Amino acid sequence: MRLTLKIFYAVSVLFFFNYCSFAEAQDNKDITGIVTAFKNIPLNNVKIIALRSGEKTITNSFGQFVIKSSGNDVLSVSASGFKEKKIKVKKGAVYNINLSYIFCETCFDEATRNGHITEAILREAINATSSSKGKDYSKYKSIYELISSEIYNVRVKGTSVYNTKVRSFDPNPQVLFVVDNVIVSDISYISPEYVKNIEFIDDVGASAYGVKGANGIIKITLK
Repeated sequence: MRLTLKIFYAVSVLFFFNYCSFAEAQDNKDITGIVTAFKNIPLNNVKIIALRSGEKTITNSFGQFVIKSSGNDVLSVSASGFKEKKIKVKKGAVYNINLSYIFCETCFDEATRNGHITEAILREAINATSSSKGKDYSKYKSIYELISSEIYNVRVKGTSVYNTKVRSFDPNPQVLFVVDNVIVSDISYISPEYVKNIEFIDDVGASAYGVKGANGIIKITLK
């Protein structure tokens, strides 16, 4: 009798686990999506892992993937040179996953060497991102140090900036300051870290400001 019960329990447990495995397999479904970087550039050879089902796949050259996953699974999405992402699976969703590029010395080589993106496309995307954010001038202690280091054809003396070209009879041809398209007399209040762009406008470009711009213009755009 005891032996019969043991066999019964063993068969029951085996049946239970087989049923659970079958139910879980039935619960698995195809998940589709696309992996990009910089919002719209598809990434190739990105590793996708469904952490619960254990299924693995990689994206194709269009960034597309298909993977079997259970309803409450989590997708791990990783590519060399990019920040890993974990995505909770939702019913009826087509996933558009954007990975953030890691701006580091080795990341460019890692991303291109592993075939995620071509060198030309990645370089263009990085340059476009840098231009939109503006250059980082936070290393400078003052706006005048920034001008002295970044702008050619000018000389900084105290809080005054002079054009080094011979442009007028004025022995000290001080340039005009324009901040966010507004003429100002003082720029000492500007912290370098808040400068998005700075340029020296000379010759024809300065004519829009009339006589005031005769000695050139330091044009500053703030973030």
